Amino acid sequence: MIDRRLIDLPAAMAIVMLAGCSGGTSGSPPTTQPSPVTTSAAPIPSHTPKGIPIPTATVVATSDPAAVVRATVTAGDPRLLPTYVPAGMSSFSVRISPISYTISYTDDQHTRDVLLAVNTGANPPPITGSNGSQTHPQFRGVRALYQVYDATAATSQRYLLWQEPGTWSQPMTTLSGIEYFLVASGLTETEFWRVADSLKAVP
Repeated sequence: MIDRRLIDLPAAMAIVMLAGCSGGTSGSPPTTQPSPVTTSAAPIPSHTPKGIPIPTATVVATSDPAAVVRATVTAGDPRLLPTYVPAGMSSFSVRISPISYTISYTDDQHTRDVLLAVNTGANPPPITGSNGSQTHPQFRGVRALYQVYDATAATSQRYLLWQEPGTWSQPMTTLSGIEYFLVASGLTETEFWRVADSLKAVP
């Protein structure tokens, strides 16, 4: 399971999870009908400049994350989403505001999780065990931070943090570009990078 401490999101937030398509063998998003929208207040990150209002985030139940991101996130471009997740990970939720979004995918048993967070002030904890590894690969044209918490475990929790080249009207950090954070547990190295490499811009 993904350690929710990895991102700066409210601990008591209610996540709306949708059942996925039945019998699917690909990583395509589910096609269930949208459910009602619920809302919860977004936290104000400590590094957000004072005087700038933070929009309220909304937890959205939807069958089309791309459409929700396209309609709601107006802060800038690119707005990325994965076009692949491993087969069986068809339950997902979207938490979104005009300046940020988070989308999470899981399987029915909640043994495999993928989460993509954009402009949320991600603050992943450091590696504490001797089996962890940290590297700085080139990813999408920039130097990224890639961390595996237990390199001896094939499906260990891992994350990738990078500043995507682009423009964002209200960034959460002072670094150039757009903060993107991809985290997963229960996935192999190959599966994780296939998800990462499948990221495409929402038109």
